[in-house]
Amino acid sequence: MKQRIISACVGLCVLVLVLAYFNTWVLNLAISVISVIAVWEVLDIAQRHRNRVLTVAALVFSVLLPFFRVGSVVRLLPIICFLFILTLLGVLLTKHEEMHVEQVAFMSFISLLVPFALTTVLFIRDSLGALLGFYYTVFALAAAWSADTGAYFAGLRFGKHKLSPKISPNKTVEGAIGGGIAALVCSLLLSYLFMVVATQLYGQAVTVNFWLVALASPVLTLLSIMGDLTASVIKRQYEVKDFGQIMPGHGGIMDRFDSVMLVMPAVYLLSLYCPLAVI
Repeated sequence: MKQRIISACVGLCVLVLVLAYFNTWVLNLAISVISVIAVWEVLDIAQRHRNRVLTVAALVFSVLLPFFRVGSVVRLLPIICFLFILTLLGVLLTKHEEMHVEQVAFMSFISLLVPFALTTVLFIRDSLGALLGFYYTVFALAAAWSADTGAYFAGLRFGKHKLSPKISPNKTVEGAIGGGIAALVCSLLLSYLFMVVATQLYGQAVTVNFWLVALASPVLTLLSIMGDLTASVIKRQYEVKDFGQIMPGHGGIMDRFDSVMLVMPAVYLLSLYCPLAVI
């Protein structure tokens, strides 16, 4: 537990530092680094990094995507994805005797899911501006991680009924409920603080739809659990406990961001179609 807390504190310090430069290229660089490490971790446990061409294509794609602005991504996305998939299929055709199609499919799935999910942060910032973008980004991270933390401690204290014993034996229904409550409280508190700070310090009259925040919170909790369980399925099928050891007590980068993978895109969609906060 001590090691877990220390790693969490170090991680939060790094997060605060990155968020301090939210509206600069520092955020792009941070997302790029996180993406490439997460993709490598998954490919590594699945032993999908043995083909150098596929590995380089996956990692280069992960590194470069966060540096495209929203408008550029919209225009270039078909070309980017086409070239990436073309590379994967080209390797499959030339290495068909030693490579199975499911290997290529797995690589394409991970290489597209992870960078796009994380790069949603940049879509939010570039679409909404620094102030609202900061709110939605922190809101998404807080929703995912508070649900994760709340579920961990609630499960330790009250856990009796297994949530998904064949996928993740330690997760319980009571833990999931505790995580949902923690996420709800954290989301409402964060939204209130943002509204106050934005108004008093930045002179921006921000309106937060607290009813919508309360309704969205349980959905985001379910998505965080789904992302966590999906990562657990991958680890269980490849018989590993963690994706890596870069964060002692937590595992790898993917272990820390698995619950964010579905929450961040969902928050981006909320910002577009059901805004939680407006100026």
